[in-house]
Amino acid sequence: MSNLKYRLGLIAALLLASVWALFPRTVVERVNRAGGIALDTVRRVPLKRGLDLQGGMHLSLEVDESKQAVADKSDALDRALKVVRSRIDQFGVAEPVVQKVGTDRIIVELPGIDDPERARAVVEAQAFLQFQITDESQALEKALPRFDQIARSRGGVAAATTEAAPTDAAAPKVPDLFTKTDTAAKSDTTKADSGSVAGQLGGAGGVSKLIAPGSIPGEYLVANKDVPELERILQLPEIQAAMPPGRELLWGDTVSSGAAPFRTLYMVESRPIITGEYLEDAKPNQDPIQGTIVEFRFNNEGGRRFRSETGKNVQNYMAIVLDDKVMGQPPVIIQAIGARGQITMTGRPLQAAQDLALTLRAGSLPVPLKVAEVRQIGASLGQDSITKGALAMVIAVALVIAIMIGYYRFSGTLAVGALILFVIFTLAVLSSFNAVLTLPGLAGLVLSVGIAVDANVLIFERIREELDRGKTVRTAIDEGFKHAWSAIVDTSVATILTAAVLYQYGSGPVRGFAVTLIAGIAASLFCAVFVVKTFYLVWLSRTSNAQTLSI
Repeated sequence: MSNLKYRLGLIAALLLASVWALFPRTVVERVNRAGGIALDTVRRVPLKRGLDLQGGMHLSLEVDESKQAVADKSDALDRALKVVRSRIDQFGVAEPVVQKVGTDRIIVELPGIDDPERARAVVEAQAFLQFQITDESQALEKALPRFDQIARSRGGVAAATTEAAPTDAAAPKVPDLFTKTDTAAKSDTTKADSGSVAGQLGGAGGVSKLIAPGSIPGEYLVANKDVPELERILQLPEIQAAMPPGRELLWGDTVSSGAAPFRTLYMVESRPIITGEYLEDAKPNQDPIQGTIVEFRFNNEGGRRFRSETGKNVQNYMAIVLDDKVMGQPPVIIQAIGARGQITMTGRPLQAAQDLALTLRAGSLPVPLKVAEVRQIGASLGQDSITKGALAMVIAVALVIAIMIGYYRFSGTLAVGALILFVIFTLAVLSSFNAVLTLPGLAGLVLSVGIAVDANVLIFERIREELDRGKTVRTAIDEGFKHAWSAIVDTSVATILTAAVLYQYGSGPVRGFAVTLIAGIAASLFCAVFVVKTFYLVWLSRTSNAQTLSI
């Protein structure tokens, strides 16, 4: 009797846990708002729907050969596929599809995505991180006469008017990422005169009239309205050829000083002291002083290299460069830095830091990618699929109930009771593993209903055989479960192995089918063997000396 109590207690506990897992509930989450981090309540539905059931986003990615030539596209896409898949997995999209199609395209499907632009930016981001020392030799100032001469020789360039650059006192300050920056002690730049300066690039002024010195060595300011013109000039082959050896110009952030917005421009050493290939971890955070930041950590080799290189550049400014753009204002290095550091993202929301952190963790793309095709998939077809899938489920369950009760009578009724628990347990298992319900998943669920009663059929037939041999009802039930066990395990293990292979080598919907099938097999084993026998034991405990069994 005590054994029966334990059985009933276990079934009741699992049923309560399953109901709790499947019950939609409101949870408290940390969210980013204008004032910083806040707590908010979010409605969570345990079983999410896949792309084919709720709609979402479809992206087709190709190698962007306009940025660099790629000799072996297929190999490059294989390497890019791993990075994109890692980013999407960290992005938190349930049941995404990331796969290579042919030799020149990657397909990304994101179900239920509520911010397609953010997803697109995460997928496309190159995420190539470098740390470069800013120029202190005034190489740009020395090269400006040559730049002006080239601009004059080209001729016909439109006039440009540059607003006054902010003084050191007004220049935007970005909190130091590693140390306390002493900008005043380090900077020896000349403040720009107030007023506006106009110059014809084909005349006496040229490029030098478009830029003004910033607040630290190697930093320059360009009025926002002059940025397109200066970018065009800097792309000229003659300008590229006249660039100071071992130096390159990189754009930074847009900053505001009064009413005139400026874009920062940095002259940095071409050779980075370290790159993101040594990055081990990155995570977003909110600092009360510096605002939104991304904390990162190098591996052991990267930490040693970073410490060595920063030790050689004490009192120099170090630019943190992501995808050829300087992040924030370069901090000054006052001592050798170890394996840890942080990237400031002043004025940007926490979500931007989260996206940057996940792209850094996933690594940089081996080749630049571009979105060749993007489609928003509606959920109207999905609703139709849900309706038909639910109808198929109802029909399947109804037929199973009719056959089991009609053929096995009382014992079939016990199997039907276990079948109801089977459906609840299966859905709870899927919910616990954050599985997503797809159309193939619905098919797997319907299929598992038939598999669930298959074990009961084996057990009932063995019980019949034992009764025909003249054994008592209790003995026949015990022997029926005992002798059917090996056959049930064999068929279940074979099905689980098949589903495991589908999960390992399949993708997207195929994996959804495999997960649902595995969960159904596990639940059916428990319900057919444990739950049905418990029902029999309850019946036997209430029926003393039962002589017959309706089976």
